[in-house]
Amino acid sequence: MALTVTFQPLGRRIDIEPGRTILEAAQTLAVRGEATVEAPCGGKGLCGRCRVRVIKGALEPPGESEQRLLEPRDLADGYRLACQAVPLSSVEIEIPPESLTGRADLQVEGSAEKAIPDPAVRRLIVDVQTARLDRPRSVWQQVEQSLVDDHGLADPLIDSELVRHYPPEPDSNQVAVSLTGNEVTNIISRQPFAPPVGLAVDLGTTKVAGYLVNLETADMLAADGIMNPQIRYGDDVISRLARAVSSPEEAERISLTTREGLNHLAANLASRIGYKTEDIEQVVIAGNTAMIHLFMQWPSAQLGRAPYMPACATAVQVKARELGLNFAPGALAYILPAVAGFVGGDHTAMILGSRIHQSSSATLGLDIGTNTEIVLAHEGGLVSCSCASGPAFEGAHIHQGMRAMDGAVCRISLDDDGTVEYETVGRKAPLGLCGSGVLDAVAELTEKGIIGVHGLLDRNHPRTTLGPDQGPRFLVVPAESSGIDRDIVLTQKDISSVQLAKAAIASGIKLLLDAAHLTMDRIEKVVVAGAFGTHLRLESAIAIGLLPDLPLSRFVQVGNAAGVGACMALASLTERRQAEHTARRIAYLELASLPDFSRIFAQSLEFKRMNMPTSASPSHLMRG
Repeated sequence: MALTVTFQPLGRRIDIEPGRTILEAAQTLAVRGEATVEAPCGGKGLCGRCRVRVIKGALEPPGESEQRLLEPRDLADGYRLACQAVPLSSVEIEIPPESLTGRADLQVEGSAEKAIPDPAVRRLIVDVQTARLDRPRSVWQQVEQSLVDDHGLADPLIDSELVRHYPPEPDSNQVAVSLTGNEVTNIISRQPFAPPVGLAVDLGTTKVAGYLVNLETADMLAADGIMNPQIRYGDDVISRLARAVSSPEEAERISLTTREGLNHLAANLASRIGYKTEDIEQVVIAGNTAMIHLFMQWPSAQLGRAPYMPACATAVQVKARELGLNFAPGALAYILPAVAGFVGGDHTAMILGSRIHQSSSATLGLDIGTNTEIVLAHEGGLVSCSCASGPAFEGAHIHQGMRAMDGAVCRISLDDDGTVEYETVGRKAPLGLCGSGVLDAVAELTEKGIIGVHGLLDRNHPRTTLGPDQGPRFLVVPAESSGIDRDIVLTQKDISSVQLAKAAIASGIKLLLDAAHLTMDRIEKVVVAGAFGTHLRLESAIAIGLLPDLPLSRFVQVGNAAGVGACMALASLTERRQAEHTARRIAYLELASLPDFSRIFAQSLEFKRMNMPTSASPSHLMRG
């Protein structure tokens, strides 16, 4: 007998089988693209971030993980970890603000680059007649004859799924057919005939961005994003790969979760413009190598160990229905080509969307996220590397980290008198720190000398206290000003997470330049892409050595360039061929194999002590 879990303040009810956890119930919301419970460790009971409060109903007693990660007073107040709490009856659960993923700023927008239309789908109008005794010809026979006689198409093919879905008797005197190559992949009888549309997808580790595109004009019709529903299996790629290789059943679940998420995203986008998902005739997917392997259910064990070899890196085209996508019966899915185990099709798409491959001067491109890909364009060549920057910039693995949603502290500055000024997403009461806020805090504290060159907090500063683990923490927002009735702090472990991430990226940049025999000052342009790259304050990133110490005029923040590149590949076969050519010509630099990597990484761990580049400060900062 199913049990009902009611989530407040969402007002959502989910039925689960006995023995399932609260988190498993909440993950159903994630597949729908709705707010859900934050669980960075993937439900392993390690991070303590999925705190919820029981309002009504009975649960199994707290286990060892909950007793270790929750204070006794929290347990007494009804708080539990969603990943460990198992209902014994129907329950009502409150998700506190700090545990609610909410509607994160998923940054679907990118640069204004647009492809010249050259779509894979061609639309033709065919006259058809009702069958008679002296003319017993089905609609498909008439379509085939018209394509040969009227349109000069040799040897046309008809997707068999269309025959199953469309009646042999025409219900109008004209139909529109869509051709992909010489194959009929869709048929439309309702008039007026709407233009064909396709879906471009940027399948990232943290978020999934989707774009509906008019295939005849290359115009974007709708765009939106959801959190990647695979997050239920862990914030990081390695956790998800480990789950997938543990059993075929787990691999199928992860793939199914992705399919469901894409179908919900497509349905939401289509409904905005009066279309249905079965009107989508093409889909192009740009994703990092691991996300594509998990989605396609390709062998992935080798991605988790050296030399991190992809099972397939070339472009792949397959019927969308074979991937469980509910689009037009004959719709095709095209997977953009990857470069290496941790440089995927999203990197190819980012290069395509930002036009880095056309650069005439030395250009550096960074797509900063859970995994950061860097490309250097110089003298007609392209060389790329991958940096394990970790999820710190996404707000995960930060003590009071969160994604860039309402209430996330996203900007921080420190006055000379020690007063902290901050800005939150949506101007809401502060709930925690998102990646850009953490970066700002580290940069400000480094500039003021509160964080030393080796990344250690000054324990004698008035705003520094000791936490339960006796580690130092810096007070950002006091409890009385926060929206969670607790201090919001930056811990020594948080600083170390940023330190490791920035060292990984800085090392990648230095080693790419060394490989090209370039010095930093020769870089004429730095393209910063991705959701985090869009929202970070360049001055802060430069101040701590995350980005090169170059004039701000050489930097350009382009938003989701991977999404732009996916749209271009969707609208143009020419752009697809360009993506395939670009992926083949990229030289991949495996950083860990270089003899200087350990030395340069160790040097990059140091924080600079330099004045931050000046920029206009927001006038709406709050003080704490």
